[in-house]
This record gives sequence, C-alpha cells and structure tokens, in this order.
Amino acid sequence: METLLDTQRRLKSLLLMYLLVVNAAGDCPKPEGGNNTVLTNESLLKNVFPENIMVTLECSSGYIKESGSEFITCINDQWTESELICKKKDCGQPPPKPHMKFDTSEGTLFGALVKVTCEKGYQISGSSYKECYDQGWSGRAYCEIVTCDKPAIPNGNTSWDSGDDPEYSNTIRYTCHEGYTLIGSDTVVCDETGEYSPDQPVCNEVTRAPATTSRPQVAITDLTTTDAKVSTFSDSSAAPTVHRTQTVTTSSIPNLSTLPKVFRGKATSAGILSTTSSSFQGMHDGNVNTATDSGTVAAVVIGAVVLLGVIIGFFLLHKFNMRRKGSYDTREDQKPGLLHFQNL
Repeated sequence: METLLDTQRRLKSLLLMYLLVVNAAGDCPKPEGGNNTVLTNESLLKNVFPENIMVTLECSSGYIKESGSEFITCINDQWTESELICKKKDCGQPPPKPHMKFDTSEGTLFGALVKVTCEKGYQISGSSYKECYDQGWSGRAYCEIVTCDKPAIPNGNTSWDSGDDPEYSNTIRYTCHEGYTLIGSDTVVCDETGEYSPDQPVCNEVTRAPATTSRPQVAITDLTTTDAKVSTFSDSSAAPTVHRTQTVTTSSIPNLSTLPKVFRGKATSAGILSTTSSSFQGMHDGNVNTATDSGTVAAVVIGAVVLLGVIIGFFLLHKFNMRRKGSYDTREDQKPGLLHFQNL
C-alpha cells in the first residue's frame, strides 16, 4: 500500500515538472520598443508573455504615427516585426506676438530651436530661444519698448512732464534759465539703444567780458592857417600883393577843444578837429590822467608859438618892404574900388 502511494506521488511530481517546462518553453521575453516606438502603459504592466499574446506599441514622445500597425505577436518564443512608422511632430510657426520676430532657419520639427528677436525700438524680455517639444513651443518671451532715463538739465528745463520714462522715438526739448546759454542741440530723441541722440545739452552760465578802462583821446587832424592875406601898396597904380601863410599840422593832441585867437584882421586861422573816443567806461570817481593832460597843454602851447612866429615873421617882412619902397598916404585906399578889394 505504501509502495502505491509513493508511486502516485512521483507521477504527480513528474507531471507538474512537465507542465512547467512546457509553459516556460512557450513564453516570449518582454518586448522592447523599436525605432521611435515604445510599449503602451497597458503592455508595460504585463509580466508574462505566453504564446500568441499580442502587445501594443506607440510612437515616442515628439513623434506621431505615419503608417503601419501598432501590434506585435509572440510566435514560437519570438515577437513579430513592428510595422509602426513614426515621424517627428511639426510644431508649426510660433504663435505671433506684438513686435516679435522668429528665425526658423532650423525648421519647426520636434527638437528644432527658433531664435526670438524684436523689432527696432523694442527689447526682448524672457528667453531668446524657443524649442519645439511634444506639447508645442517652449519658452516664454515678449517684446517691450525701449525706454530712456528721465531727462534732466541743471539750470534749465525740459519738455518732458510725464512721471514715466521716455520711450523709444520720444522727443525732448531743452531750454535754459535766464543768464545761462544752451550748449548742444535743443532737441534730442530717445533711440533704440536707450540713449539720447544726440547727447543731452548743458546750460552754461553766460560769461560777461570784464569792463575795460579806456582813456578818451582827442586828435587834431588838421590845424591850418587859411588864406592869411597881407596887402601892400606902393602907389595908386600898383596891384596889391597877396601873401598866403603856410600850413601847420599837428596830430595826436588829446582833449583839445578850442584854439586861442592869435590876431585880429583879415587873416583867420581855423582848425578842423576830429575827436574819437573808444569808451568812457572805467572812468572811476572822476580820475584824470595827468600825463595825458600835460601832453595836451604842451601840444597847444607849441602850436600857438609856431603860429605866432609865422604871423610875426610876415609882419616884419611887411615892415621891411615898406621901408625899402617907401610909402605915403595918397588917400586912394578910400576909393570905392580899393575899399572893395580890401574887403575881399
């Protein structure tokens, strides 16, 4: 009886071992994804892949199905070839944004990079690149307008009265306070670099030239004894002889206003005076240049002496001629014709 029981136990063990060997021989290994393909989440949860079992594949992230079947089957301990063909996803053109431009020279397929730039007068805020991912374009960016610092000019004013900073292409005008002059352009523009073009001007204090002390000068341009006539007569038929004096000219005689009268008669003297004065500024408290006054007095005295000498010379010459030729009073000088001649 015991021998029979042992035999049954051995048969059961052999049958169980046979079944285990048969089952092990009919299973396929865990499948792996192919070219840009992966197992679905449902297939990944399975641990045993017996004969004729089917699993599902799908395209990898960033790829989409182009053609072929998603299924593979375990046959004779091997998986059938995958027929699924996947291609890169195309993100298309990035969504437009105000004042923004995109450089898509690398394309718009999955993994491509696009450079982001802004129009003139705007600057990028955020990432300067976008990348095509499975869910679309990554990276956040926007273009904001360029601003300049608030204008300021010491000792002057500007036309900018807003509390905000000036923006690109805004124009600023400058003026200076009284007593100051503007150096530079009175109008500037906020340019695309955030600077003013041209540079901001400055207000400089007006510099006044120091007062200069000028001494008044008076110059005699011509001092002439004009047509001093002396007439002599020898007899009633003699023609009168007229003598003219020479001209005496002096110059650079300051502060001369009048000439002294030297003699009375038909001979007269006259001077043509011209006075020039560059400036009377700098005459402080009535100060007078004594050196200039001394020169003036000396020049006047010399001119008077020369003129007096000439007149005396003519007088002596006249006396000498009278003595040589003799003279007598014929009373003819009272005749109307001679009186008219003498009055010339």
